[in-house]
Amino acid sequence: MKITVKLVEKNDKFIATCPELDINCYAGDKNEAIRRMQNVINFYIESAQEFGLDVESMTELIVDGKKQKGLSQSKIHAISETIN
Repeated sequence: MKITVKLVEKNDKFIATCPELDINCYAGDKNEAIRRMQNVINFYIESAQEFGLDVESMTELIVDGKKQKGLSQSKIHAISETIN
């Protein structure tokens, strides 16, 4: 599954938003915002697994239209189905 993250700069802070999962986070710089979003996605997935939802590995992460490189596929996942 492809996950997209959009970054918005506001008042010297960056807001990262993931429309597919409807989650947001913020940080003082772009790299930190991306790292935090990856952590939030991982938490989201781990929580979904605990509730028995089906999940699949994320095939790519696109941030502001650019594919992210060097991501650990074992740590980054995406929701493949919604709650029944």
